[in-house]
Amino acid sequence: MKICILGSGNVAHHIGKALLDAGHNIVQVYSRNKVTCKAVAKRCKSTWIVDIKELHTKADLYLLTVSDDAIAQVSKSIPFTLTKKQMIAHTAGSVAIDSLCSAGVHHGSFYPLQTFSKSRKLSFHKIPMCIYGSDNYTTKKLTKLAKSISKDVRQIDDTTRKEIHLSAVFTCNFVTHLIAEAEAILVDADVDKTILSPLIQETIAKTIAQGASQAQTGPARRGDTKVINSHLEMLSNKPAIKKLYKQLSSAIKKKYSKQKK
Repeated sequence: MKICILGSGNVAHHIGKALLDAGHNIVQVYSRNKVTCKAVAKRCKSTWIVDIKELHTKADLYLLTVSDDAIAQVSKSIPFTLTKKQMIAHTAGSVAIDSLCSAGVHHGSFYPLQTFSKSRKLSFHKIPMCIYGSDNYTTKKLTKLAKSISKDVRQIDDTTRKEIHLSAVFTCNFVTHLIAEAEAILVDADVDKTILSPLIQETIAKTIAQGASQAQTGPARRGDTKVINSHLEMLSNKPAIKKLYKQLSSAIKKKYSKQKK
């Protein structure tokens, strides 16, 4: 498949290379950021442009990897109408596919459920791909494309994909924030943050193996009020984190007290 990638961030960096390695032709990379655009294009053995008016007109797929807020505007900026055989798709979790309808009849989502950073290597074949097309033609084409880079391909509509994305924010973004706050506590105590690494690894491994509810431990799970109050006292000079600790502990206690009944 001949593919134009619009965007040059973390998703483009990874998905472009995965598609190239699967035998697809990345004919062009577009981004307003010349530096990152050139880098992604080089990685994908492609050409690059910073003016969307120079967009290749004969690609099979125009894949938008831009930020959620930019998807509708970028699709509207495509300087031609797609033909009956061409498709446009985005890689966003919480954007409906009709945000692309102005660019062409065949539009859809090509959402990889993963966190992406350019400094990290990923096994793309393990990443769940959520596919949704405006019609059977688009769905079949995007599904076939997804199967060329991933062993886990699912047809997921807009509403369900948004629920998955919401779940992913809790799983990834909020957990990362909590670990960052944990590291800040250690910095203040002059303790190397790497002391947490085995705990983080085992927590994730146990959660995957047992499920989060079974893996939950700690003072709130046990109802250990004395320890909780001690921790809250230690956080007296950090009101925002103290409030978060209190809210999370309360939520955990409430959840498991219900299970006992």
